[in-house]
Amino acid sequence: MKKSVNIAVGVIVVAGVLITAGAWYTGKRLEGALNDAIQQGNQQLQAAFVGHEGKASVELLSLDRHFFTSTAHYKLNIQDPKFNDGQPVELLFVDNIEHGPLPWSRVKSLQLLPVMAASNMQIEKNAFSEKWFAMTNGQPPLTGHFSMGYDRAALGRVELLPFEFTDQTGAFKFSGFTLNASGSGDGQKLEANGVLGSVDVTATSEEGPVHLTLKDFTFNTVGTKGKSGFYLGHTDAKIASATFQAAGQPAIQLKDFVNTSLLQEVEGNLNAQVTYDVGNISFNGSDIGAMQMLWKFGNFDIASTQALMKIYQEKVQPQAQAAAAMGETYTPHLSPADEALVQAEVSKLLSAKPHIELEKLSLKTASGESQFSLSMDLGNPSALDQPGAELLKQLLTQLDAKLVLSKPMIKDLAALRAKSAGLTDPAAIAQQAQGAAESVGGMAVMLQVGKVEGDNIVSSLHYANDVVDFNGVKMPAQQFAAMMMGKFVMFSGGQ
Repeated sequence: MKKSVNIAVGVIVVAGVLITAGAWYTGKRLEGALNDAIQQGNQQLQAAFVGHEGKASVELLSLDRHFFTSTAHYKLNIQDPKFNDGQPVELLFVDNIEHGPLPWSRVKSLQLLPVMAASNMQIEKNAFSEKWFAMTNGQPPLTGHFSMGYDRAALGRVELLPFEFTDQTGAFKFSGFTLNASGSGDGQKLEANGVLGSVDVTATSEEGPVHLTLKDFTFNTVGTKGKSGFYLGHTDAKIASATFQAAGQPAIQLKDFVNTSLLQEVEGNLNAQVTYDVGNISFNGSDIGAMQMLWKFGNFDIASTQALMKIYQEKVQPQAQAAAAMGETYTPHLSPADEALVQAEVSKLLSAKPHIELEKLSLKTASGESQFSLSMDLGNPSALDQPGAELLKQLLTQLDAKLVLSKPMIKDLAALRAKSAGLTDPAAIAQQAQGAAESVGGMAVMLQVGKVEGDNIVSSLHYANDVVDFNGVKMPAQQFAAMMMGKFVMFSGGQ
């Protein structure tokens, strides 16, 4: 028995020595780890603000080191001409850091995996944030809890408390937001998910109040940095409902909105897929139907995509923002060197034969569904300054498009429009809806832009090698363009 007690005491003593040594070691490494994290964070902030007039940075003001804990103070500097009347904003944070390998806050919650440090951060009150504190009854409105492993891998949680306010500009209600995130020490892997309960905004205007609500927003993103420097992986976002009502206008509501995106590297090129789903769209309280849009992008050369994005962010975007601020029409102005660089990178991009596809754009009502699809394959022209017809022939190597309009869907939309106009007689509404569907079908046949196949109005187009196949009739591309222009003139003249 005595021997067992001695062994137990020995284990406790050894564990205590190891924990104490680990805490001392952590204290020595902590400042370097914090400076590295701040440097990486500032690099990401700088990249996020490229092309924008604003800027932001984080600064470590002080670090008071003790044996088992340390206290750090940070300052977040933000400056944006569209925020706080263009005046600089400073936000202060205090961080109570527990040294590893076994911080007490993690031990209490049975998280026994050794870490370098556990961080408990919160915003501090200053001249800018004191109004925010007042809206949360003096509680820190922004807090964060993080842990950093000895391999610099990080795991954290950020929380924004609920608050609301009302002033002469309107009213704002916010239910709070929670963000969970993790990342590897080398920054190669990132994962984040967030939850927001609701946002309710009412803004005043000369025409009347503008109202916006958002309920049950969630997102999840997982990415691994590829050879291109882009984070590859998927992002999902969901909104249970969103409502917008302009001044004096009926409300538009979206329910069960889902956005998914996927980015991949395939043989040195970028491939992407983006999907938008809306479970139901309603107007002025009346259901319209469900909507879906699916885009696919393939064979985008990585190096040229990066170069063109950089030119856009550094050259084009600031010009566009300045023009918008002045209320002027934007016209790009690039130096001869930049123009030459753009042409060279566009040529590289097109050499990879990019593929752009709107796989599906659909609207489904109670009685029918209409769909549109478009697919394009691009090529690299011998020169970008050649005549338009020859440039198009070399640039657009293949195009396929198809439109299927459901006559029952047209009836549903026409009936909804009749009701919103004040028509109440069911027979009159049905007659008007039937007439609208037949009118669209008849016009498509008359203008020779579509065919009626059962309950659908169908139109298809295929283009390759300067030849267009439009609804089964082949013709040169120039003839097709002239024909469509003539139909447009005839149709617009008849209005």
